[in-house]
Amino acid sequence: MATFAYLRVSTQDQTTEQQLAAIEQAGYKVGDRLIYIERGVSGKIPAMQRDQFKQLSTQIAHGDSLVVAKLDRLGRDTRDVIATIETLIDRGITVVVLNMGKLDNTPTSRLTLTMLAAISQFERELIGERTKEALAIKKANGVQLGRPMKINDADLKAKAVELFAAGGSWRKTAAALNISLSTLQRLMK
Repeated sequence: MATFAYLRVSTQDQTTEQQLAAIEQAGYKVGDRLIYIERGVSGKIPAMQRDQFKQLSTQIAHGDSLVVAKLDRLGRDTRDVIATIETLIDRGITVVVLNMGKLDNTPTSRLTLTMLAAISQFERELIGERTKEALAIKKANGVQLGRPMKINDADLKAKAVELFAAGGSWRKTAAALNISLSTLQRLMK
């Protein structure tokens, strides 16, 4: 009966150290080879589509335990989190979420799991709405969104006109300027 840990961060800039420290402080002894870490992987991606979780799923067996620091480390989609945990529980695996305790087949565990997963999904959707609102406000205030342009539009347009005058096609001109065809078409409007 082994204890596995699953750690996930959404961006490469984040660290999993706090998650592992919380698991160890809670008294769970996890061997180095039983720690599965996803870096730069969104919780929106279903658990079974994540490389490390798939690998973990093939290694963990009946009687083993899976420990995660928080429920949202397993995912942010309510249905996927519930399905993932139910699959593990059905295989005889104990799932431990530090801020919730052990999850098993009891009605109380299932109710708790459903409610917390729903709150997690609500939180994610709220963040998405706030982000969209903030971007809309920036755009309305004239802030240019997206990647900065590599070159001045006027200079680029002048070079494009020269290439067209020399008999260049749309595709050849775009390739010569190292821009996409759609960028060239937008530029020439």
